[in-house]
Amino acid sequence: MQSQFLRYLLVGGASFALEYGLYWLLYRWLGLPYLWANSSAYLTVFVVNFLLNRSWTFGSSGHMGRQALLYLLLVLFNLLASNVVLYLLVELAQVPALVAKVVVMLMIVSWNFVLYRKVIYR
Repeated sequence: MQSQFLRYLLVGGASFALEYGLYWLLYRWLGLPYLWANSSAYLTVFVVNFLLNRSWTFGSSGHMGRQALLYLLLVLFNLLASNVVLYLLVELAQVPALVAKVVVMLMIVSWNFVLYRKVIYR
């Protein structure tokens, strides 16, 4: 499990960099509202993340359709949760949007590994 978790962290780190880079680009450079930038970046990265986690992190040979459906449901939940928490941090707690995005991403990472390992790629 230790090497699996390390692979998860490597894939997650690459996904984090890609997602945050897209978020920054869309929010700061293109001027999209932060919730639109968050949604766009998150949905762009999810396909790459699914395939890397399936093949490399968890080495799963399970039914891809089932896994993709479960993963999509988790993505939709995570997207909703991230937008709600991002909104609360930015609008109510007055946390800068670029900082709030990092907080939200760390929150999601905490439960994704368990759900990937125990439910999606089991």
